[in-house]
Amino acid sequence: MDQKSIEEFEGPEGVDAVPESIESAIKDGIDLNGSPLPKDMVGFYKEVMQKEADRVCRVRVQMRRQIITVGSKHYDQETLNQRLLDAGWEGLKAAEIAYFFT
Repeated sequence: MDQKSIEEFEGPEGVDAVPESIESAIKDGIDLNGSPLPKDMVGFYKEVMQKEADRVCRVRVQMRRQIITVGSKHYDQETLNQRLLDAGWEGLKAAEIAYFFT
C-alpha cells in the first residue's frame, strides 16, 4: 500500500483520494500505517454500513410507492408500468393494478 500522509493529497483529486484510501484500508483490514485493524472494529463498521445500505433501500421502496400512488392519477397502467421498469424498479404488481387501475 502506498503510504502517504493526508498533507500529500493536494488538489481536487486529493479530496477524493483520502476517503478512497480509507475505504480500501477498511476493506483490507489494514490501517493506513500498515498495522492490522481489529476484526471487531471492522466487523462493527461493516454491520453499521449494511444497516445504512438497508435504510437507503427502504427509501427507494417509499419512492416507488409514491410514484405509483401519484403516477396512477396521471398515467395509464401500461405507461406507468413501463416507466417504472425503465427507471430500474420492478413493474406494477397485481395488487397495485387491482387497487389503482380497476
